[in-house]
Amino acid sequence: MKRKKKSCKPLKQELELYREKGISLYLDGEPSTPKTIAKACQFADGGGYMRDYTEDEKGLIARVDFDFIGAT
Repeated sequence: MKRKKKSCKPLKQELELYREKGISLYLDGEPSTPKTIAKACQFADGGGYMRDYTEDEKGLIARVDFDFIGAT
């Protein structure tokens, strides 16, 4: 079942803010963009994406990974 485009807009906006702050974004282990990640999350058939946050030495978010998790 496809999700509506509108439902991914907040995710894309959130990721654009991360990117503006210099935070790296990854999709399934590869560098990615807010648009690509939002599209992948929108059309994730048979599962979804899990976020994994990596902090820098100061405890600030340095990287956000989105990894596909299949449905069980």
